[in-house]
Amino acid sequence: MLKRFAALAAALCLTLTALTASAGAAAYFPRYAGGSGSIAVALETLGADPSYANRARIAAANGISGYRGTAGQNSRMLELLRAGALINPDAPDRSYFPAYTGGSPSIAAALSAVGAESGFSYRAEIAAANGVTAYRGTAAQNTALLELLRRGALVKPGPSGPAAPAPSGGLTAANLGRVSFFRQDKNTCKATSAAMAVNLLMGAGRYATRDMIYTGVLCRNMDGERYAGSDGNTYQVTYKTDGYVGSLSELKGAVDAALSGGLPIVAAVNSAASPHHWVVIVGRDSRGDYLIVDPARSGSGTMADQVRSMTSAGYAFGLADYAQPHYGYISFQRR
Repeated sequence: MLKRFAALAAALCLTLTALTASAGAAAYFPRYAGGSGSIAVALETLGADPSYANRARIAAANGISGYRGTAGQNSRMLELLRAGALINPDAPDRSYFPAYTGGSPSIAAALSAVGAESGFSYRAEIAAANGVTAYRGTAAQNTALLELLRRGALVKPGPSGPAAPAPSGGLTAANLGRVSFFRQDKNTCKATSAAMAVNLLMGAGRYATRDMIYTGVLCRNMDGERYAGSDGNTYQVTYKTDGYVGSLSELKGAVDAALSGGLPIVAAVNSAASPHHWVVIVGRDSRGDYLIVDPARSGSGTMADQVRSMTSAGYAFGLADYAQPHYGYISFQRR
């Protein structure tokens, strides 16, 4: 047993060493914190395609050649995934600023401390590359950047300029800067996200978290409800949450359909810190990352002030606190 463990550890060490030089700018899957010994289950828990073909692509991106799905190969991939070091071949390449470990509450001072330029114009580029739209140097925006920098998750702007994060168009683009962001209470992430999404449709702060509560912290079933959009059209809710299992492909399809129509959608997500969470998805950036408004964030201002990329926030699709991941969502269709 000890020999097998030592061999696995050595293989993992060699894999990590080989990848360091070539993949320093690569993007990684979120760290897997679950208890399954199956790489397929672990990938699905994080919202990734667990198929053999995709595992072969992931293996190749991580220096595991000739993938055949052997126990040794799968164990190596799982160990990398548990360490947060499994490269995602579908994620855009990017590099990050070093993690800031100091005590300053100033993003400018923190950037200077890690050897980066800290002027306003460069901070605006950094903000854009990390899904923080319309950077004006507000306290909320600077706090968001500082949080990422402390985690070592602040993306450096690319050499050809920053990403261009933007809402998806339609009602989302029209209202994102007009509707207030509000933070969830304990365990009300779905109800708070639902309220913000409906407000985004209506272009006004009509609803609060309490309006979407059924009892306690539970979001009420909104299926079939209709709301008047700020464009004069009526939108009906499709509510697939709670016990709904669904699939990753269904959830991604619903998200992409919503964004193509310029509408927000509330989606189930997970991270290493939170296996069960809900966010509002409002668009994509130029790298293809989904842009979200996360009700768990501290901050104020409009929803536009709180937009960030899903990757930089460390989220993947699906609720990971079930034996089988649940891929729920709350979407809106024009009627």
